[in-house]
Amino acid sequence: MEKSQLADDVLRQTAELLFNLRQKHTAADAFFKGEMFILNYMARKRTAVLPGELSAAMNSSSARIAMALRSMEQKGYIRRDLDRSDRRKILVTITPKGWELQRSKSSAMRAAAEALVGELGEDDARTYIRIAGRINEIVKTRGIEI
Repeated sequence: MEKSQLADDVLRQTAELLFNLRQKHTAADAFFKGEMFILNYMARKRTAVLPGELSAAMNSSSARIAMALRSMEQKGYIRRDLDRSDRRKILVTITPKGWELQRSKSSAMRAAAEALVGELGEDDARTYIRIAGRINEIVKTRGIEI
């Protein structure tokens, strides 16, 4: 098979995978996924973060982050406080309710991944991990954009 046909197949399979994953979510879920990105990011950091840091991590506008944080604060998932050492800065922290949601969603995602691995089998799962890792390495080091 020639390289151009393989490239077409890679693009088609990747697009189909992303489409199938997105079909599982409603429009409301799409916004919620942004909130989950924020909760997951903050959970990994395990410390208060600045809205600008979230904006950079999500490659999103400060207005979009402000809107997400406002929504999350209204739901009780995060708290925003003035930085005591620099009152011009706002620090964002996860509330106990936010931690509970983050753990619950992470557990559900892990269970879904375990089910997928069960369907794939160990050999195919390891092959996928190896190939996905190689793709990530190439994209990062060579700056390839698809």
